[in-house]
Amino acid sequence: MAADIERTARTIPVMIPGCYSLIAPDVELWYKGGGMGKIVALGEVVADIYRAGSERPEELPFIARPGGAPANLAAAAARLGSVAAFIGRVGEDLFGNFILHALQACGVDVSGVRRCDPPTRTSIAFVEVSPSGERSFTFYRTSPAADELLSAEDVTRKSLSGASFVTFGSIPLLREPSRSAVRRAVELAEELDVPVAFDVNLRPHLWEGLEEARREILPLLGRARIVKLSDDEIGPLLGTEEPLAAAGRLLEAGVSLAFITLGAAGAFYAAPGFRGSVPAFSVRAVDSTGAGDAFTAAVLDHLSRGPWSEARVREAATRGAAAGALVCTAFGALGALPDAGEVEALISSGAPG
Repeated sequence: MAADIERTARTIPVMIPGCYSLIAPDVELWYKGGGMGKIVALGEVVADIYRAGSERPEELPFIARPGGAPANLAAAAARLGSVAAFIGRVGEDLFGNFILHALQACGVDVSGVRRCDPPTRTSIAFVEVSPSGERSFTFYRTSPAADELLSAEDVTRKSLSGASFVTFGSIPLLREPSRSAVRRAVELAEELDVPVAFDVNLRPHLWEGLEEARREILPLLGRARIVKLSDDEIGPLLGTEEPLAAAGRLLEAGVSLAFITLGAAGAFYAAPGFRGSVPAFSVRAVDSTGAGDAFTAAVLDHLSRGPWSEARVREAATRGAAAGALVCTAFGALGALPDAGEVEALISSGAPG
């Protein structure tokens, strides 16, 4: 398995207390220092369409909310106090205008967003939410859609220079030219010594098959300093259902920090020399859209503020769990984005799930 993940550092055996020997990079956990830089997210952005209430039988009203994991992450990071920027494409249309205005209102730098002329349009996704807050999506998009046209030329040295992190998911890896845009971002990040954070966001139904997904995703895992996966992603991608074993395979490939979210069970984290877990927080959940994006945003926000010590990594995971929980209390990924004070208040309340 580790042979499928591109290695980016010389490796030595490292013992994580309480478990088997892992292979981890012969490097210290990374921290640039000198103040907090921006968090740059690139990839897809869509308009999420939710059912709105109406008692009239001849009406089926809807309400639009911004969506797309990287855009959600940028907005969540900005809300927490980070400088955040988004690189992507939207259509020269109603939904494109709406998304740009919404991201700007959240404090996100959208100077890296390009517009696409008709007939290319902004993607829309109809969202159905179950009583427990779980959701399903039905996508409507032109072929190609605006977000699919993100290209390597859209990712510039200037846009990444001085950043604390560059982050993306796996959706742009589905096809060209957005696949090349991600690879260009990784190359530039490595040249500029900007750490890559890969929040995978695997959507198996969008791929022709799992082997294709693994072929595109696995080589990039080993080029990331931080990887975040959910517990339902580690099996298909890493061949194990156990978070500890999955983290070990990531560290063996050269990842510095691995985070695995566990739903109601909280989150697991691991780095060379330490590991741990944090509980989930109890909230009244109505919609889980954007919870994972908020988790990653809070993790990156906290890690951008100081050296990646064991204590800071645990604090980052705790803040991620709190931010993700708070997002679930309203409809839409941006409907309940917490600020730093709200995250701290939930943590201080001692309300684990």
